[in-house]
Amino acid sequence: MPKPAMAADRIVERAYFEDKKSQLSFEQARQQAFIPYTGLLSRGYSRSAFWLRLRIAPAGAEKLVLRIRPTYLDEIALFDPLQPSAQPRLAGDRQPWEKSEYPSLNFNFVIPMSAAPRDIWLRLKTTSTNQIYVEALPLDDIRKSDIKLGLLDSIYLASLVLFLAWALIHWFTQRERVIGVFIAKQAIALVYGLFYLGYFRVFLGDSAPAPWLDKATSLLILGYVAAAIWFDSHLLREFQPPKWGMRLLRVLLALFPLEIALMILGKTTLALNINMIAILLEPPLAWLLAVMARAWKTGENGTPPLVSRGALILLYSTVMVSVSLASLPTLGLVNTSEFTLYNFLGYGLISGVAMVAVLQLRVRRMEQRRMQVLTQFAVIEKQVEQERRQRLEQGQFMAMLAHELKTPLSVMRMVLGTQSPSGELLAHADRAVRDMDAVIERCLHAEKLSDRQLRAHLAGCRLSDELQALRHNSPAPERLIVNSEISPVLRTDAQMLRIILANLIDNAMKYSPPGSPVQIDVAQENQARGDGIAISVKNLPGVAGRPDPEKVFQKYYRGKAAHHQTGSGLGLFLAESMARLLGGEVGYAPGDSFVKFKLWLPA
Repeated sequence: MPKPAMAADRIVERAYFEDKKSQLSFEQARQQAFIPYTGLLSRGYSRSAFWLRLRIAPAGAEKLVLRIRPTYLDEIALFDPLQPSAQPRLAGDRQPWEKSEYPSLNFNFVIPMSAAPRDIWLRLKTTSTNQIYVEALPLDDIRKSDIKLGLLDSIYLASLVLFLAWALIHWFTQRERVIGVFIAKQAIALVYGLFYLGYFRVFLGDSAPAPWLDKATSLLILGYVAAAIWFDSHLLREFQPPKWGMRLLRVLLALFPLEIALMILGKTTLALNINMIAILLEPPLAWLLAVMARAWKTGENGTPPLVSRGALILLYSTVMVSVSLASLPTLGLVNTSEFTLYNFLGYGLISGVAMVAVLQLRVRRMEQRRMQVLTQFAVIEKQVEQERRQRLEQGQFMAMLAHELKTPLSVMRMVLGTQSPSGELLAHADRAVRDMDAVIERCLHAEKLSDRQLRAHLAGCRLSDELQALRHNSPAPERLIVNSEISPVLRTDAQMLRIILANLIDNAMKYSPPGSPVQIDVAQENQARGDGIAISVKNLPGVAGRPDPEKVFQKYYRGKAAHHQTGSGLGLFLAESMARLLGGEVGYAPGDSFVKFKLWLPA
């Protein structure tokens, strides 16, 4: 809030007289009994004319500037016995700024100095509140004072611009209605501040008629109050206030078009009086609605409000106090100092700070909730995707079982349907049982992998023993050719190693030409991650051809030409997954004339 700078005021006595019929001449008025007052004269809204008698003390200057505030007063006439004239000298917002005796943001008269104390008179007639503060200052002092006041005015207006900029930024990103209404309120507050402080009189000069500026100032104060009520109704609506209170807010808002109509009919003082009633009633009503709001008890849709109960009540307590401090002097109920001139601007600043603080808190919590919703949505989306994959995988699993168990079951049915099966048929039956057992075993291992139930239990394990056991249990051991110049002892999980190697060897024997050799090479191999052992399983490509390098380790993947053999499509998937659990890897490394898979494990 702008704070007037102290200067050497030459007015030593002040007194006033109320001319209720506004008909007295200067000679008649100066004969009346004047009532002394100090500082600021505040007589509220009235149709009367007010005469001020000011005693000027001698000063060490040839001329003094009579500075008059606020700048929304309609007409001030000066009567100075040392400068008699047929027509009174006039100032006010109905007078062109170019005709000012001392141009500044305020109303000014230049008066001569005398060797002895003397009296001058002012006549105030205005449709606005009869609130006036007069100073008599030497020219040098008033120039310094005006600079200081201008600086404070700039700080005040810059604050309003910052509030407006903050709201605009948030509105453009979120397009929220409450922020939009706050923008309208702050924009009107900014324009009103420019009018109130006299900037528009200076900026527009003779381009706009002075009476138009007077009307615009009155219209702005009406619009400012209406915008404040409009904003409060939007903000409070979120907190489930009593319905009767919201209806009363709408009634107060409906006074705005009535006030405009009265202004059009020339009854500006009555319109401003009604507006002042709205100013006095709305803040206590908004405070009461904040206290009685039910949102914290019920919660809209089970969600607590964005602003806490304490913050909302504090906001409207601040607004109510600042409005009271501004309104009571304006109505003439209290006479105070020149600081009162800036009470309404102070209300705009204080309420702006409070509103921005609450709205910032509201925006921050709204963003937090938005992020929570996005997080929940992402979790739900992930769950839906997992369920979709599970259903797809279940479908693939059932299709695989139906397809891969059909042939072994047909063999079993054929054998069981034969009264005296031959040795060859029994061998077919035994192979069919082993095939079904392999499919089921791989399905169980895959299920444990999906449920993360497989854990590696590391212990010493001699690789040559494991390879010998696998060769011994093979249905065609003569096809397996092991090339190894080393016999390392690995610290690994022997069972997982056995499953990996069995899957690689079974895959090679199954999809290579019948009777062709399957070569197993063991060698040391150092990688970036450290020393290790590489076990390669190499075979010639059979009728199934070569697997797709992009899909070879995918779950349930089988080449189009591989379905003549019973299989689950899980062998290479299990080998690659278990190798990672052991800290190693399985890779597909085909050559021009062979298919090769390589298992690498840390030594």
